Amino acid sequence: MLRNYREVLGVPAVRTVLLAAAVSVAGDSAAMVALLLRVHDGGVGPWAVALLLGAFALPVVLTMGLAGALADRADPRRLLAVTGLVQALAALALAAVDGLVATLLLVLVLQTAFALGNPAWTAVVPRLVPAGTSGRVVALQQALRGVAGPAGAGLGGVLVQWRGPSAALLLDAATFLVLAGAALTLGRAARSLPADAPTSRPGWRAHLLPRDGVTALRSDPVLAVLVLALLPVVVTLESVNAVEVFMLRDVLGASPAQFGLAEAVHGAAAVLGALASGAATTRTARVRLVLVAIALIGLGQAGQSVAPGYLTYLALGAGLGIVLGVVNALVFGLLLDELEPDHRGAVVALVSGLSRAAGAVALVLGGAVGTLAGPRAAYLVAGVGTLVLAAVAAWRVHRARLGSAAPVPAGSR
Repeated sequence: MLRNYREVLGVPAVRTVLLAAAVSVAGDSAAMVALLLRVHDGGVGPWAVALLLGAFALPVVLTMGLAGALADRADPRRLLAVTGLVQALAALALAAVDGLVATLLLVLVLQTAFALGNPAWTAVVPRLVPAGTSGRVVALQQALRGVAGPAGAGLGGVLVQWRGPSAALLLDAATFLVLAGAALTLGRAARSLPADAPTSRPGWRAHLLPRDGVTALRSDPVLAVLVLALLPVVVTLESVNAVEVFMLRDVLGASPAQFGLAEAVHGAAAVLGALASGAATTRTARVRLVLVAIALIGLGQAGQSVAPGYLTYLALGAGLGIVLGVVNALVFGLLLDELEPDHRGAVVALVSGLSRAAGAVALVLGGAVGTLAGPRAAYLVAGVGTLVLAAVAAWRVHRARLGSAAPVPAGSR
C-alpha cells in the first residue's frame, strides 16, 4: 500500500501540507471539545449548543462562493498565512472570554477565516505534485485527519479537565500559527497558475455559489453525478448520527465505553479506507469504486438497522468506515486530477459548503424519523435511501458516459 504514496511523499511541500493539515485538525478538535464543554457547563441549555454548532457550520455555507474565487485566484501562500493568523487571533480571544454571545461571535470569525482558507489547501495540491497523483495526497490527507481528529478531541478533554477550556483554546491558537508558517514555506510552485488563470482577468466578483465550480462540474457530467450523489450520502450518514446514541444505548444496551469504542472503530476504519483508495489510479476504476462504495454504505446502514447485538453493529460500523473513507478520498481525488486547474478551488468550496448544508438538514431529518419511528427505522430509511441513490447514480453515470463527447485522458481507461 505504501508504495502508492512514495512519489508524492518525496515532495517536501506535500509533507508540509500533510503535517499542517494534521496539526490543524487536532487543534480544531481540541477547541470544539473545549467550547462544547464550556457552553454546556454554562447551564444555558441545549439551544446554546445548537447555536454553537450552527456558528461553526454557517460561515462555510455562506462564503463558499468567495472561498472558491480566492482559492483559484489569490496567491495561496498569502491567503493561507493571513487566514491562519486570523484564526490564531480568534482562538486567543476565545481563550480570554467565556460569555455566550462573545463566544458565538468569535467562532463566526474563526470559521469564516477557516472557510476562506480551507479550499486553498486542497486546490494547491495539484501544483505541487506530478499530474494524476493528486488523489494520493488527498487520500493521505483524509487518513491523517482521521487520526488527528480523535487524538485532538481526546487531548482537548484532558486539557479541559486539568487546566480548563482556555488551555485547549491556546493549543488551537498555536496550531494556527503552525498553519500560517507552513503556508509561507510552500515555495514558488504553490504560486504558479496557468497562463489563462482568472487572476489575469480584472473585476472578478464572488457569488454565494462558486459559479466557476458549477460550470466546471457541468463540463464533466460523470464527476457532476458523483458530486450530486455525495450530497444525499451526507444526508443519510449524518441523519443516523442524530439517533446513534439512542440506537447503541437504548436499543442494543451498549455501555458508555462501548459507545466510545464504536466511534473509535468507525474512525480508524475510515483511515484504512482512505489509504486503500490510493490503489485505484485510473479514472474508470475510481468512478466504479465510488459507485460500489455508495451501495455498500446503504447495505451497511440497512444491516445496522436489524443488528441483533452490539458486536454485529460494531462490525458493520467498521465496514461503513472503510467504504466512507474510500468515497471521500476518491471523489476529492477525482476533482483535483480531472478538472481544469483554474476551477479546482471553486469546486472544492462548492462541495464543502453544500456538504455542510446537507449535514444540517440531515440532523433534522434523522431526529424527526428517530423520534417518530425509533432508531432502527431511522437506520433502515437511511440504508434504503442510499441503495436507491447508488442505483440512480450508476444509471446516470452510464448515461453520462454514453452522451459525453469529452475526450478521456490517455491511459485513464
